[in-house]
Amino acid sequence: MLFYYQMLLVTSAIFTFWLISRWGRQISIFISLSVLLFPLINLCYLKLAISTTVSEALLCNGLIYILSFLMQFLFFLYVFFFCKIKLNPLLILSFFSIIFLWVYTVTLSKFTVGIFYKTVSHYQVNGISYLKKTYLPMHTVYYALIFVLVTVDVSVLLYGLHKKEVSKKNIVFLFAMYAMIVAAFFTGRAITKSIEVMPLVYVLTQVLFLLLAPRLVLYDIDLLVSGTIAQEGMIGIAAFDFSMRYLGSNSRATTFLPELSNLYVDSKLPDDCELFIKIKNLLGNFSKNHKTDIYLPKEDFILRISATYLFRGKRPCGYQLRITDATKEQKYLQLLTNYNSDLEKDVAEKTSRLQQIMNQFLMGIAEMVQNRDNNTGEHIKRTSTIVKFLTDEMKKDNFLQLPKSFYENLVKAAPMHDIGKISVDDAILRKPGKFTKEEYEVMKTHAQKGGEIIYHIFKDIDAPEFAGISESIANYHHERYDGSGYPKGLKGEEIPLEARIMAIADVYDALVSERCYKPAYSFEKAFEIIQEGMGRHFDPMLNKYFLACREKIEAYYKENL
Repeated sequence: MLFYYQMLLVTSAIFTFWLISRWGRQISIFISLSVLLFPLINLCYLKLAISTTVSEALLCNGLIYILSFLMQFLFFLYVFFFCKIKLNPLLILSFFSIIFLWVYTVTLSKFTVGIFYKTVSHYQVNGISYLKKTYLPMHTVYYALIFVLVTVDVSVLLYGLHKKEVSKKNIVFLFAMYAMIVAAFFTGRAITKSIEVMPLVYVLTQVLFLLLAPRLVLYDIDLLVSGTIAQEGMIGIAAFDFSMRYLGSNSRATTFLPELSNLYVDSKLPDDCELFIKIKNLLGNFSKNHKTDIYLPKEDFILRISATYLFRGKRPCGYQLRITDATKEQKYLQLLTNYNSDLEKDVAEKTSRLQQIMNQFLMGIAEMVQNRDNNTGEHIKRTSTIVKFLTDEMKKDNFLQLPKSFYENLVKAAPMHDIGKISVDDAILRKPGKFTKEEYEVMKTHAQKGGEIIYHIFKDIDAPEFAGISESIANYHHERYDGSGYPKGLKGEEIPLEARIMAIADVYDALVSERCYKPAYSFEKAFEIIQEGMGRHFDPMLNKYFLACREKIEAYYKENL
């Protein structure tokens, strides 16, 4: 039998530790203190079971009475707190002090025998100690006091059923807990007197608390909010579960939004009020894409209503609305918006002019480099046009789902693909004929040097996408899809997409243009060479775009060659 008390003590201690560690910061202080008393009472029952003298047994027994009274009194306070009924702290303290002094006197003082008990004897059965007691009327007074506290609790809970700001489901849970304790007490006494049933009842009560704690936390708005957000001045808070049922709100929220005072706890947001429709839309948008704010103009001010998750412990359990006065903020933002609008217009105009200057500058450099190569500056214009034709088709298809800015920056960067030729000696660059093997190796360095030049030009300019595309086409437009190109011998999709596109435009223009070492090829011949190169020289994925714009390219060349 001793194992029975030991097991219940250990179990009670584990349950207490779990409840406090899991919910201690978010659950009412009255519940937290009550839970701490459970293992203390079970410890007293164990000490009573192993006591060896009457005085030791009486001490343990008296502590059980006092701790049980404290627990019942904490339940009493919690029921008022749960039903949102305010009590006078001074009155409660005075009442508690008087009653506690009386309980102490009749249960633990040297006058216990003679006031509480008529006679007391101590005996053991199978190693378990028992007290045999005959009671005096004062013992009945103690139970009458407990009965009064329980009766008041039940009455307050019944009253809470009629309050719209109190959860009816939680009241049912609390009723069930009281019913279990009372039933177990009387049933246990009737079934057996060889063991104490109350230690088991207290452990079962802890189990109920463990089951009830998540709901108590969910409906205790003040504690729940304090665990969810840091208080930031005068903030209204309203809470809803994931089914958009109303959980409650603080006084500031109902001041901002009087419509909330018409809602019943556990009721769903109705559709008969414009405000509630806006709140439902806000919560719906928040759950989908975390759009969190709406602004609500009132007569003399503007409210900002923000949605966040409501947390129970570390897990989201619903939605929280934070309602603040945003009047000053909105007026300031309006002034700032007007100022920024004028400023943005001015900046946009100046930026546009700077962009035009930059484009002309880059085009000038590209033409200068091209003219050193015995080619006209028209080469860079023609290749840029082919690139634009190709990217136009790619945008229509949208297979690669690339941003519009990629195509725009590629067209702008295309004129700079041969900028590295500026570093090649004139004797090689302007040679009127085919290169020797050594000269060709020098000529091939223009790709890598072009990438380096562009890197140094743009490294301190805040245009990362344009800079990256420019560097890639300069560096890799002579790479081949089968890996036989230069400067690095990249293969397939290792070659940046912009360089693969540039390669088609560069080769096509070279084919249909007259050079010092070859005549101009016909459009048909150039087309055949490009088609033969698909999969070897060029990315075959780009062929459908080349075919789609072939007529445009040939029409353009007929007008410009």
